Amino acid sequence: MSRPIVILTDSGSDITPEELQARNVKLIPMSLAFEGKESFLDDQSIPMAGLWARMEAGEILRTSQPSLQTFLDLFEEAKAKAVSVVYISISSNISGTYQTARAAVGMVGYDHIHVVDGRQAAATAAQKLLVYRACALRDGGKLSAGEIAQDLERFRFRIRHFSCLDTLEYLVRGGRLSKLAGNIGTLLNIKPIITFSKDGFVQVVKKVPGLKRATSELCNILREFPVDTAFPLIPIFAKDDTNCKNFLAHLKDALGVTTDEPPMEIGATIGCHIGPGGFGACYVQQEV
Repeated sequence: MSRPIVILTDSGSDITPEELQARNVKLIPMSLAFEGKESFLDDQSIPMAGLWARMEAGEILRTSQPSLQTFLDLFEEAKAKAVSVVYISISSNISGTYQTARAAVGMVGYDHIHVVDGRQAAATAAQKLLVYRACALRDGGKLSAGEIAQDLERFRFRIRHFSCLDTLEYLVRGGRLSKLAGNIGTLLNIKPIITFSKDGFVQVVKKVPGLKRATSELCNILREFPVDTAFPLIPIFAKDDTNCKNFLAHLKDALGVTTDEPPMEIGATIGCHIGPGGFGACYVQQEV
């Protein structure tokens, strides 16, 4: 007898409450905290506008992974109900969440839980595209949870995430860039274009002087890694969608690429490292 399949993901995916309900997905939220102050869950119950206001006023927002107990409770429940689980995790190389989930699987001792490392589909809308794939396969009703997990582990390497940072300040705040390098980059008006490697590490593709040139370079990168139009292209932005909309206009003019997806705001888990004004796109690359 086939088991019902439960799809889980974490808030690194920026999946909205409406999408969770529409696609029958359960959320495992990350924890957020302003240093020395209150902590809360990244479940989109607190508007990003308020969080950005505090960050731009100088408060530092920190993120932490879900607890081991959170995963144990979810997996023990799945075991008790005799359902299968596919959990799509933020990349193991930007968060310890995947490792914690794997540890919980071992402790529960239930063979029907499958944990998929996002890897190249590391976070934000790229991770969400992997969730979309899982839901489509589940709803097709032809594959087991294990077969869905195997498909995702292949499909994740076709998902691309390219984005441009408008400020270096938040990389410095988070300790991912030295203060000296940040000051020099700011003076030179450097706009890094980033992606995720196959192993799910943050990778700088190019360092481009000026926003206008960076926007053009981002379009060139999408030309090099062409979009498969059978899947949605999701534009992404941090706080303000002005740069994102300008990029979409350039993308249409340069490549003839358009999307029906509205620009999606990057949530707190990733946004606190990127800073306002960042923009880009997540999509499925054409098969080589």
